[in-house]
Amino acid sequence: MIKLISFALVIRGQLPRWLLTLAVMVCASGVAAAAPFPQVVSADNAKQCNTALRAARRATIAGGLTLPLNVFSWNVHKVQQPAVLAEFAELANTAHLMFVQEAVPSRQLPSLIDEALFPAFVPGYVQNEIPTGVLTLARAPHLVHCHLLALEPWLRTPKATSVTLYPLTDRQEMLLAINLHAVNFTFGVSDYQNQLAALTQLLTAHDGPVIFGGDLNTWSPGRQQVLQHFTSTMDLVAVPFNPDHRVTVLGRPLDHLYVRDLTWGHTTTRKVTTSDHNPLSATLLSDDS
Repeated sequence: MIKLISFALVIRGQLPRWLLTLAVMVCASGVAAAAPFPQVVSADNAKQCNTALRAARRATIAGGLTLPLNVFSWNVHKVQQPAVLAEFAELANTAHLMFVQEAVPSRQLPSLIDEALFPAFVPGYVQNEIPTGVLTLARAPHLVHCHLLALEPWLRTPKATSVTLYPLTDRQEMLLAINLHAVNFTFGVSDYQNQLAALTQLLTAHDGPVIFGGDLNTWSPGRQQVLQHFTSTMDLVAVPFNPDHRVTVLGRPLDHLYVRDLTWGHTTTRKVTTSDHNPLSATLLSDDS
C-alpha cells in the first residue's frame, strides 16, 4: 500500500500555489509489497540502527539509486525567505539525493510537484509546535531510516542526524547516507566529538559507498581537527568544490560533503541571498569508473 505523506518547506509569507510546497511520496510498506521496508529506527539508538542496517543489507532489492548521483546539501535557514523555494526547486530538479538542514515539515499542504521524492525527516528543535530538523530526499525509497539526536549543551535543544540506506541499481553494495546538523554552541569539543562518535559503529559495519555531509559547524580549529580525525579514521574523503562559495566563520567553511568508495566529477557551490548558507552540489561516481 502506498501512503502519501506531504512534506513542505514552509514559508512565512505568500507565494504562488505551485511554489508553496515541495511535497513528496513515501512508500509506507516498502519498495515491494512483500518487503518489510522501510524500517524506521526512531529511538536515538545507534545500536538498534546498526541492527536494522545489517538486516537490510542482507535483503535482495530490485532497483534503487543509480550512479552517477547528483547530490546537494543545503541549510535552508528554516525557509525564512520565500524565494528559497524557487532556488530549492531548481536544485532539486536535477538532483538524485538531497541533504537539507533546518527543514520545516508540514502535512497540511497538497502535493504540488510532478516527480515523486522519498523523504526521511528527523525533527530536532521545536518552536511554536513546529519542528525543525534534517530532511533527506531521494529519487528512490530508502530501506532503513534512523533518527539520531545530540543536545546543544547550553540551549538543551536537539540537533538531528538522519541515517538512510539505499539499494543501488545493478550493484550488490548499498549506499549509506548520513545527513548531519552539528551541535554549535559549545565550550570545548567533547559534545561535538560525541555526536560524530555515535556514527562510528554504523560506518565501521558498512561495506559499500558512503555519503556523509551537512552543516558540520566547523568554525574552530578544534572542531576541524575532530572532524578531520573522525573522517580519516572512517576512510571518508572530503569533496572539494570549485568554485568554493561555502559560508565561512573565522575563515573556516561550515558545510561539507565526504564520500567513501565513491569519487566525484563536477562540483560547485552557489551564492544565494535566501539563506545564511550556500548550497553545495556534486556529481558522485563509482570509484572504479
